Amino acid sequence: MSDTAHGSVLLADDHGLVRHGLQLLLHEVLPQLQVQLASSLAETLQILGSSGRFDLVLLDLTLTDVHGLAGLRRLREEHPYVPVVILSAQDDRDTVLAALDAGAMGFISKAASPAELRAALTRVLVDRSIHLPQSVSGGMAAQPEAAEGRALSELQALGLTERQIEVLGYVVQGLRNKEIARLLDRSEVVVKKHVTATLQALGAPNRTKLLVLLSQRGYRVPSMVAGAGPQDGGAEEA
Repeated sequence: MSDTAHGSVLLADDHGLVRHGLQLLLHEVLPQLQVQLASSLAETLQILGSSGRFDLVLLDLTLTDVHGLAGLRRLREEHPYVPVVILSAQDDRDTVLAALDAGAMGFISKAASPAELRAALTRVLVDRSIHLPQSVSGGMAAQPEAAEGRALSELQALGLTERQIEVLGYVVQGLRNKEIARLLDRSEVVVKKHVTATLQALGAPNRTKLLVLLSQRGYRVPSMVAGAGPQDGGAEEA
């Protein structure tokens, strides 16, 4: 995979100057990105419903027609297979963790520099890894030289199977057990077992803490699970 972020991004922010300013900034730091704009949650949902799949939604927490995490929860409910990263000035630890719990793949502070924005989007779009602000990461930045193969080797060394690593990739993208089960054509019970095994292997008490840990350690999602979406599956597997 190229080390330059590319693809299509939907940017949702209700302040016109901020929205267009961010669009210009994104074009400057990541010129290969295609950026479309939305000013409300309703417009965001309409675009997602009519314009096909986006590689990422950058979502402000406060829009004209919704406030706080309600917009994120509705977006994840109606379009669970589109990765969402929150872009907000409200970047305290509690807000960031709540966003992860609601299905966000990452969180970028509006106070971030252009270089930080570029690095964050590259991590999400290219590395398929989680980006979190320092309020949560504690300043522990992932090592950029940590290759995907190395990350997989480390996960396998913990005793995770290929299927469990695959499920972990979907967890990183914000999917819940029922959505992962649909993708893999497995039961939710089987998926829950895989998630539980992953939590135990990595020493995380819950999904949210797992995502923080993965971000700090710089794990990448295997390329085979990048771009989650409904697909045909096989027979039941334990």
